[in-house]
Amino acid sequence: MLPCNQPFPVPYIQIDKTGSILAYSETAAELFSMQEGNVLALVDEASKEKVRKFMFEQDESLTVEANLKTKINPIQLFDLHLSWDEQATGHIVLLSKEQRNGQLEDRLLALQERLSSTNFELLEKKDELEKTLVRLRELSGPFITLSAGLAFIPLFGDITKDKIEAIMGQALRSAYEGEYSRIAVDFTAVGKIEKEGVNKLLELFKMLKYMNGAQVEVVGMKPQHSQIMNSFQRDWPFSFAPSLAYILQEK
Repeated sequence: MLPCNQPFPVPYIQIDKTGSILAYSETAAELFSMQEGNVLALVDEASKEKVRKFMFEQDESLTVEANLKTKINPIQLFDLHLSWDEQATGHIVLLSKEQRNGQLEDRLLALQERLSSTNFELLEKKDELEKTLVRLRELSGPFITLSAGLAFIPLFGDITKDKIEAIMGQALRSAYEGEYSRIAVDFTAVGKIEKEGVNKLLELFKMLKYMNGAQVEVVGMKPQHSQIMNSFQRDWPFSFAPSLAYILQEK
């Protein structure tokens, strides 16, 4: 059992068909105790049978909700996303539902506190602005299904750390819900590119390729973007394609 050397931004565990842990990400090690060496040891007793059937009685990519034992909480609710590769190695991504709900609650509470001192007209303006900002983040990199095996992620605006973090969670979840062999990423509408944004984009591409087995193909990259990205990172986990139309003709 070894730590995984991939910089995964979410908890990730690799197992064999008996549930023995083969590798794990640093984020997983921060949340869970790996001493017993089996993934079922992380599961609360009430959820153990459900998780066992989910993991070992079916071969397709699936998602299940279960209570897990973390280093901080004896019971915490997670979504487990599992897929098996051709070597009978299981790849599990664990996404905390309580953490996501807690983050939403914190944002709502912070918004309520800020708005409590304003008059009704200002409240309406802030509410409208908040909805607009949320919508802009959602549209900065939507995950679009074009066919059963092909997905499309058009990127808009500047490539920044915050923007890639905003689209990463939805992109990973959408990729797990489908069985995509190819994911096209369009740079046509990209503006400036920041180094921290490139690092986050690299994490996203590696996650999509490593966990979902999908081939990531970039289209619409301008020469100046290619030069900038090559100055940051030369070993990219993707290939180039002339256009989205070219990919659609190939599929």
